[in-house]
Amino acid sequence: MQSKFEQLYDMYYDCVYRYIFVSVKNKWNAEDIIATVFTKIFENKDKITEVEESKNWIFRIAHNTIIDFYRKNSKVIPIENFLDIGDEDFGYEDIVIRDEFNGVSKIIDVLPEDTKKMLYLRFYGGLKFREIAEVVNITENTVKSTISRAIKKIKKNYEHSLRGDISG
Repeated sequence: MQSKFEQLYDMYYDCVYRYIFVSVKNKWNAEDIIATVFTKIFENKDKITEVEESKNWIFRIAHNTIIDFYRKNSKVIPIENFLDIGDEDFGYEDIVIRDEFNGVSKIIDVLPEDTKKMLYLRFYGGLKFREIAEVVNITENTVKSTISRAIKKIKKNYEHSLRGDISG
């Protein structure tokens, strides 16, 4: 029989890691942060009542740990900026998909930080609007409207970038 902590770990590790990874955009930092998150959860394992109802609590810890990471490392430059990763190992389709993803990522990167966090929690963390509202401490309607507006803006800007009109 697994402990509640082990159940939490098995159930939420992957989605929390994805959320952290897209937030920090660096594998090594994401691994450090996820370790910190689950260490904090382990240290507070007596607060786990129901595994299925702990999702918001876990994402709140992850959200706050990411904020702490950026506060401590505000002058850190991601290692990817120094690496010259060539296209030799990729096929044409992989390159096209990566380029499209990079185009969308650039559009997302210019969105306000709060909006990006909500998008990451929704699409990488798999949280519902209500759960996002609890994590970021705003109303559910605000989350819905912010995500809806962000998606429309991303689509519009991406379509403009495909036509070469980057002013969007």
